[in-house]
This record gives sequence, structure tokens and C-alpha cells, in this order.
Amino acid sequence: MTEITAHDEDGVRVLAVNRPDRLNALAPSTATELEAALREAEADASIGAAVLAGVGKNFSAGGDVHAIVGAMDDPEDAAPVRLMRTFHRLIEGIWNLELPVVAAVTGVAYGGAFNLALAADLVVAAENSRFCQVFVRRGAVPDLGGAFFLPRLVGMQRAKELMLLAPEVDAAEAHRLGLVNAVAPDADAARRHAVELAGRLAAGPRFAISLTKRLVNASSGLDLGASLELEAMTQANVLRGGEARTGFGGFARRASP
Repeated sequence: MTEITAHDEDGVRVLAVNRPDRLNALAPSTATELEAALREAEADASIGAAVLAGVGKNFSAGGDVHAIVGAMDDPEDAAPVRLMRTFHRLIEGIWNLELPVVAAVTGVAYGGAFNLALAADLVVAAENSRFCQVFVRRGAVPDLGGAFFLPRLVGMQRAKELMLLAPEVDAAEAHRLGLVNAVAPDADAARRHAVELAGRLAAGPRFAISLTKRLVNASSGLDLGASLELEAMTQANVLRGGEARTGFGGFARRASP
């Protein structure tokens, strides 16, 4: 059985972790398969955005315990690092993907799954969603980009609160904190809204949307001057393209006296 299901809806590739009997826990093979599926979507000219979800009631319970314990017990010192790098290639893949990615969170999003959702460009959560940076409860530290994403979204002090105390956060609180973009009444509605948002992105100017994602991501690690220069160079690149000529040409005609 494949660990990732895939289907297309009007230019959107919907990918779902397919391990419901394990609460969609993320094994290394799951991460590798999901990364490959995202790359396949990116290479498909008919696809303009992707949705990440989980089969069944839950988004994901986080890292697969069996895989983690296996790395802990492996006599080779490099085993835990190798495990983490497998997961981290997935996070980097989402971050650098040309396509915008929308996460549809339902049920639990614990540990690495919480941070997998944060790696997406937009997040929709069902009302029953529960988020938790569960790592310290297990004697571990955050991974899958949590130490990168969370302080940038909620600030340093709140990020430390979420990581050090590991409280469970419901969808309403996650929305208030800015961790999710929208809350839907149930799982089906969350998935539909995620596909709707992804569809709007897929119908937009692909080149401009891709470079906007890249620009915002890159600017998160730059000072103002460097960010402005990156904006100037990226805008110059976009303005040479057909999408901008179409968009500005139509606007100019409407604005003409």
C-alpha cells in the first residue's frame, strides 16, 4: 500500500499521508514518498498548487515511534542524523517548491506534523484540530523546521512557551496565534476549503506566484536593504514576462482617460 495517495482537482494535486492505522505517523519512507510526489506535481504543467492532508480523521501524529526508536538503538552513531535529514529534505522540498502548498489539518498535528504544516504556504484547520510541539514531553527537541518556523510566526517568547511547555493548542487558538489561515467546521469542510484556496492559486499567474513565494521565503533571513534589493531584482525579472504584460496591459487600458 502506498503511503501517499494522490489525485487531481482542477489543477490542484491533493496529496495525503495514507497510514490511518498509525494516525498517519511519518516514517522515513513516508517523507521520501511525499517529497517525490511533490516534485512530480511541480513537473506537471497542468498542476498549479498542491494540498497536503491526511487520510482518515487525522493529519498526522508526527514522527513514527518505531523509526525513531530504531535510530536510537542503531549502533551506528550517524543513524539519528540520517533519519532527521530524510525528514528535513521533505521540509526543504516544500520550502523551495515552485508550487504553493496548502495544508489541510484535521484531528492531531503533533510534533513533526505540526512543523510539516507550518512549512506549507497556507494552512486550513478543522475545528477539531489539535496542535502540539510534543517534543519535550518525549525528552526530545523540535525538528522538521520547528525552531525556524515557529518564532517567525508567533515571536520568540510565544514560540518558547509552545515548545518548552508543550501545551495542546486547538484550531481557534492556532488561528488567533497566526499559525493557521482559516478554520473550517469539520474535516470535510477543511479539505474542501484547502482545495478551494489551492485552486485559486493554481488559476493565478504561475510565474508571479512562484517568485512571490520564493521572495517572501528568502526575505525571512535578510535585513531590509538586502530584501529590497531582492525585491527589485525579482520584480525586474517578472516585469519582463508575459504574465505582467497581460496584467498591467489590461489595467492600463481600463485606466486610460
